[in-house]
Amino acid sequence: MKARAKKLAILRPRRRLSLIVVPIIVAVVIVAGVLLYFLTPLPKLLFPGKKLQVRIGQSRFDYPPLHYYEGETLTGFDVELARAAAELMGAEIEFVPIDWSEALEALESGDVDILWGGLERASLDERVVKFTSPYLRSNIVLLMPEDRDYAAFEDLQNLSICALNFTPAFNYVQVYNRDIIKSRRSFTPPEYQALMNSLSSGEFDCMVTDTSFASFFLSENGDGAYKMSDTVISSNYAAGVRIGDTDLFELLQNALDELTVNGTVDRLREKWLG
Repeated sequence: MKARAKKLAILRPRRRLSLIVVPIIVAVVIVAGVLLYFLTPLPKLLFPGKKLQVRIGQSRFDYPPLHYYEGETLTGFDVELARAAAELMGAEIEFVPIDWSEALEALESGDVDILWGGLERASLDERVVKFTSPYLRSNIVLLMPEDRDYAAFEDLQNLSICALNFTPAFNYVQVYNRDIIKSRRSFTPPEYQALMNSLSSGEFDCMVTDTSFASFFLSENGDGAYKMSDTVISSNYAAGVRIGDTDLFELLQNALDELTVNGTVDRLREKWLG
């Protein structure tokens, strides 16, 4: 009897201990599960049918060959690259047309999650936007009639110049026109076709643009009547994510890194930019 009583005395504390420890273990497992669900890609493995939903803001005006409509189909270098990145991210994307002048507001309000499409780091406030590493170098050049010879912003003094509104080239025109160019007249339409018509009609002396658009213009006006200068100033394009949206930024940057390594970026650059 004494031995049995001693054994029961030993078991009772163990039972009391188990009543305390087991709920703690269960609580820890539940908390860990919740953290894994929200902080890791585990839900994608458990629920493969559910995809990340991402809204990509692009200028509502065509900007070939980066993004533009062929009939009802949105296409271009940036569009194909974004779709390739989305596939790696396991995301479904929606392209949302916005005014670039309201890009920051659209991002801050949550109307869009990413800004993408002919976007340069210097063009938006980096206190609001976190930019990926540059995925495309598309330098600023001067596009002119064949019989002209402009090589730098200084050569454009007192000339009539044009640039496409809300593009890196337009931003540079704004900056340099104050101090260097001082053009006689400038034109900054939002639509590229109006810009092309204005230059090809002889209404303007020179267009300030990037190498991608200049190449597109020359391909559309392939009669040798126009030419582009060498690089006037370097320009790099990147995608922008809302500051603080760390998870989405890491997913996007990792996808762009992989697309660079596996040759997709080079293949698309060759396809769209030559």
